[in-house]
Amino acid sequence: MCRINNINHRTTIMKTKYLTGILAIALGAMAMTSCNDDDTYDVYGNPNNLVYVNIAGDFPEGMPKNSFVYTIYHTPVGPIVASEPGDIEIDVMCTKNAPSDMQVTLEAAPDMAVEGYSTLPANSGIKVTLESSTLTIPAGKNRSSEKAKVHVDLTNANWSVLTDKAYLVPIRIVAASGAQPSQSMVGAAYIGVLTEVKTGMLNPAATSIDGEAITDTDGWTGTWKAPAAGKEGSLDMAKLLDNNQWSNAYFVANHADKVNEEVINTFDLGKEYDIKGLQLRYYYIYYTIKDATLETSLDGIEYTDQGTLSWSENGIDRYFAFWASTKVRYIRVTTHSFYGGTGEGTALSDLILYK
Repeated sequence: MCRINNINHRTTIMKTKYLTGILAIALGAMAMTSCNDDDTYDVYGNPNNLVYVNIAGDFPEGMPKNSFVYTIYHTPVGPIVASEPGDIEIDVMCTKNAPSDMQVTLEAAPDMAVEGYSTLPANSGIKVTLESSTLTIPAGKNRSSEKAKVHVDLTNANWSVLTDKAYLVPIRIVAASGAQPSQSMVGAAYIGVLTEVKTGMLNPAATSIDGEAITDTDGWTGTWKAPAAGKEGSLDMAKLLDNNQWSNAYFVANHADKVNEEVINTFDLGKEYDIKGLQLRYYYIYYTIKDATLETSLDGIEYTDQGTLSWSENGIDRYFAFWASTKVRYIRVTTHSFYGGTGEGTALSDLILYK
């Protein structure tokens, strides 16, 4: 019995060694094949040398990689260009070093459709051209030695016809000597236009106001009211107009029940002004506001709601920039303060109007 068990045991060991040997040979063959494949295939398993565009940087949400984007706001006073990409230059790369000087040809393709985006209508008046359409990737390199400059002619731009959410004009690779243009989204760069409708007169992205501060403030008066606290009073205009952060015109504390205290500020400028916007400055970041609704009037009876702004972080300055100069005499601003953690109440220090 013991001898038979020993024979079976030796047989099992021999079979195991035999199978292990076969497995080692197979793995060695696979390794040799993989080494050979390294000379033939790129990391994506494509045997071709591909040419593509690779623009570094962050791209606006909703736009593809390699995008140069214009942001257009459709406002009550018409379209406004909120942001532009600046100079537009494009270089190209290839997945393998060029065996010899490689010529890469680009073209603007305004009629080329990209899924999920609109093409620019013919009456948009926007023209996209290339100052140079051929780039060279030097032998032994994988990036072009120069960049193609793209010119976007906005002389006759008609932004009002751009009513879709997003538009793209591809700058695509159409030919490459000794290589193939990538067929993916990175086979092109894009001139993009993002649009957004703004129903109010206030620019929510403003962090300053382009204008001159009004110094003719004689006769300006104002009141404040905190309905939940049952408090109100006249504004100390000397403190409100002294451009001094540390002299606040009033202070109202948040309630213990964590009410985000509402305060209504009403200003009478004594006469009509054409203003580009206004700035409210608060005593300190703990005593600032998280949102505000701005209304204006010429007679103090009929008010026009110009919009509501909100802020996610505390800050002493709150800017209300109009899309265009607006005539006002009376201004009413209804605010809510931060509470808890960083908010202790409301303390307004300064009012600055810009013309």
